[in-house]
Amino acid sequence: MVTVIIGVGVVGMLELLAAGTLSNSKGTELTTAINLANNVREISLGLAFADPQQPTVWNTKEASVALYDDIKDLDGESWSPPRDVRRQEILGYGNWRQIIKVDTVDPNDVKSDPRPKNPLEVTARITVTVQRAGTDVYTMSWLAVAPKAN
Repeated sequence: MVTVIIGVGVVGMLELLAAGTLSNSKGTELTTAINLANNVREISLGLAFADPQQPTVWNTKEASVALYDDIKDLDGESWSPPRDVRRQEILGYGNWRQIIKVDTVDPNDVKSDPRPKNPLEVTARITVTVQRAGTDVYTMSWLAVAPKAN
């Protein structure tokens, strides 16, 4: 009788440990994804709203990520391995991906659907989706607003 009671207790403890390990693993994955999304946000904060050379053109991608000078250069990017805030590849994260989309939105209704991409719009929504092994782990969006003309 004692053996049965102890056996049931041990099986219950093993199930509890397994559930805790799985939960811990998911938490680690989510934390990594949030950090990778924040890396893209930090990159965007250092960029101009419009291209300094061609402010009336939507997509004027520079030759390399290191030369990107405006937020619209990020549109359509998909980085695997992901990038850090210095725009360098993070080695050892080959199964992770940062997918970036930049859309213009109505400045009076920022929750609205994206408008056709127009370089003269003054409000943009930047969305980054972080994937691990092809599965979405985290999505984050923020707004960028063109500075007011003097």
